[in-house]
Amino acid sequence: MIDKSSPIPAYYQLKEDIKKKISEGTWSVGQCIDSERELSKNYSVSRMTVRQALGELVQEGLIVRQKGVGTFVCETKVKQKDMMSFSEIVSRTGRTLETKVLQFKEIDASKELKDIFNKDKIYIINRMRIVNGFSIANEIVYIPCDYLDIKDKGELNGSLYKVLEEEGYKIVNSETSIQALLMEDKYKRIFNTKESVPLLKTCSKNMTAEDKVIFIEEAIYRSDKYLLEVNISSKGGGKLK
Repeated sequence: MIDKSSPIPAYYQLKEDIKKKISEGTWSVGQCIDSERELSKNYSVSRMTVRQALGELVQEGLIVRQKGVGTFVCETKVKQKDMMSFSEIVSRTGRTLETKVLQFKEIDASKELKDIFNKDKIYIINRMRIVNGFSIANEIVYIPCDYLDIKDKGELNGSLYKVLEEEGYKIVNSETSIQALLMEDKYKRIFNTKESVPLLKTCSKNMTAEDKVIFIEEAIYRSDKYLLEVNISSKGGGKLK
């Protein structure tokens, strides 16, 4: 099954075939795949080739290796790489998204929010994002009341990005800080779990092309089910110091 005359490296061909088998259900989530020895024999490649293929699949989060036990298929994480709404991310993976609006309320802007928006009245929107039955994200958004023309919180069950685009605001940039959190009891209640799963917190200012801040978001994600990729580059082509 490995074309050794192909310019495509053997480890890459093997990796892609394993990925195909996982996507087709040959090996399902939690199932142990073939051992290194079996893969080496079945594909007529060296153990080193097998290790390289499996190593990259581990890095991609598709499998996990347990020493002395075997190699197991992981549950695929919700993966965010570019600027897009959580709704769009989940939709692209073909999974089911449910949104519970826990709070939609008009409040007086704090001094910090007033300094950012120069507005007196702010909406606070607290939403729980549930993917395939698992509570994955808790998002709290602060946005000036005159940026949203919403009467019913049910309108917030979908993408906030799309709602804002209908109001004439297109989000193209975000300034975000990221930190790890410990799974305290309050988070176990929020995420409806008894497990001590890893958490990721992001705080972001979301802006238009003119750098106008439209909303602030504080979000907490289950990082065992959500992956955030950050691309860092030196735009001027200079050296990083």
